[in-house]
Amino acid sequence: MRDWVKTALTDGTVNSADTAFADLMQALATIATDELWCASVLASAAVQNGDVCVTLATVAETSGMQNITALQHDLQNSGMVQEPEQPVTLPLVLDNAGRLYLSRYWHAERDLAESLQLFLNQSAHQQFETPPIELLEQLFPSQPEQSAPDWQRVAAVVAARQRLCVITGGPGTGKTRTVARLLAVLQSQITQSKVTQTPDTQSQRIALLAPTGKAAARLLESLRIEVNTLKQQGLLLELPDTASTLHRALGYQPGRAGFRHNAANPLPYDLVLVDEASMVDLTMMHSVVSALATDARLILLGDRDQLASVEAGNVLGDIVGDASPERYSTQLRAVLKGTCKGTDALDTEQPSGGIADAIVELQHSYRFDAQSGIGHFARAVNAGDADTSCAIGADDNYPDLQFINPEQATLHSRLLDRAATAAIKVIETDNVESALSTSLEHRVLCALYAGPRGVDQVNLFIEARLIRLGHIQPNQLWYKGRPILVTRNDPGTGLYNGDTGLIWPDANGHLMAWFADGEGAARAVAPGRLPAHQTCFAMTVHKTQGSEFTHVLLVLPEPPHSLLSRDLLYTGITRARKSVEVYGSEEAVRVAVETKRVRASGLRDRLWGGVSE
Repeated sequence: MRDWVKTALTDGTVNSADTAFADLMQALATIATDELWCASVLASAAVQNGDVCVTLATVAETSGMQNITALQHDLQNSGMVQEPEQPVTLPLVLDNAGRLYLSRYWHAERDLAESLQLFLNQSAHQQFETPPIELLEQLFPSQPEQSAPDWQRVAAVVAARQRLCVITGGPGTGKTRTVARLLAVLQSQITQSKVTQTPDTQSQRIALLAPTGKAAARLLESLRIEVNTLKQQGLLLELPDTASTLHRALGYQPGRAGFRHNAANPLPYDLVLVDEASMVDLTMMHSVVSALATDARLILLGDRDQLASVEAGNVLGDIVGDASPERYSTQLRAVLKGTCKGTDALDTEQPSGGIADAIVELQHSYRFDAQSGIGHFARAVNAGDADTSCAIGADDNYPDLQFINPEQATLHSRLLDRAATAAIKVIETDNVESALSTSLEHRVLCALYAGPRGVDQVNLFIEARLIRLGHIQPNQLWYKGRPILVTRNDPGTGLYNGDTGLIWPDANGHLMAWFADGEGAARAVAPGRLPAHQTCFAMTVHKTQGSEFTHVLLVLPEPPHSLLSRDLLYTGITRARKSVEVYGSEEAVRVAVETKRVRASGLRDRLWGGVSE
């Protein structure tokens, strides 16, 4: 067992903090055993690797103890492991399904599930008004020959009727359009009820939030475009002036535990909308939900098939769970039949209601049509169909998707030719605004950060190519056209983790870091004032969540590799609006498609009627 830990320390699946925690548990235990030490290492390491907990089956397999009942008995007698019904708080919690948690994560999971269930219960007992047909027709007009439901319209009805609404869908399914019109429906409800309100409550206080500054800015920019469209239709929609990161909205306090806004000091909003919810980890989602006012609404927006959060949990995936329209309650289906054309066929299965009534999946892609190789490929990847995925990549009828096998064309020559050409196009633009826009046309995405197929090496290779072509000087840190990615939040400069910018000369010829302001203009920050950042001709797939590029060059590692997975491949290819080149072997694609990563958690069971503790 200890030998296994030594190996895990070498490959990075366990770190010294995990073993130090296990040593502490051993020192404090009433009865110290090797099994407790192993379980403590694994529970701590699970969180570092994205899981919320570890199963007793995993602990037994790793420790070499075949009898899980005996293992459970040893842990319960150690004095370090709490059972859910016990009033005391111990460092570890073992639930009734054999999942072992660090105490903080068990409490966060339990409290989040209870809060979401409370939202659902309140919605069931409160009389929320159904939007009038006339308004729905104005915002989501029915088509004469329509047979399938307009899921955007369904989302508006669902959100209007309850405190919690979760809208999921792939790129191009109209999530932002849906939200803008959904907000128009909710604001109309406020206007209609003015007679019962005081002047202070006649407008809805809305918070637009996202995990990163980049995603928040993009949300606000997209919603403003939709607001202008609605204005042309004679509908006025009031939006907040700003969108914020989750940390900023909650009141991050450097050097102090917790946020300024919490259950005792809730957020001052009637409606909180969280975009890119797939990126939100368990403890952050718990903090957001805990800080909501008692009558506030919550809308979660995201793509459940994207990569999960960097930190522990797969919250959006667990919430969406086994959702399908056929599981809507009898009451909701009756409402939808009266308001949304094409929903008559939703009563083919036994309804479950509950959390299912809060979830809507947008199913029609307006970006990838029937001729799109990217669209077909994305669906095959999500279905886990490796044969179809590889066949689509090899099909010349899909010019928007190409597989480049390193055996047929060396990775560096073709990749660098494409990337360097795109970089030169940026350098040769006339002004910084055009340069910032042009820089979003092409991007290299990598699964890895380090190594010859990783971000750090690819960025160096691209810079070397630009030096050889005479566009930048050797050993030049700051140069015209250098793309930069901010990697740390810095309220002083208004820059946040995930923001991307460009080095460009100002009117006096001084090189500055420029960032788009979301309204077609750019603002400058002196390079010396920049928070932690890095060059980003190439970026990791994780860092591009919430971003879009016209053309994507996706670089995959060769198998076997732990990062090759279905969600990584899907997320990478769907960052592209028009075309994708996948640099990797067919075997790498197959392994990625066939590898579905499932994070250990009890949240799905809690919300969907599994084990409650």
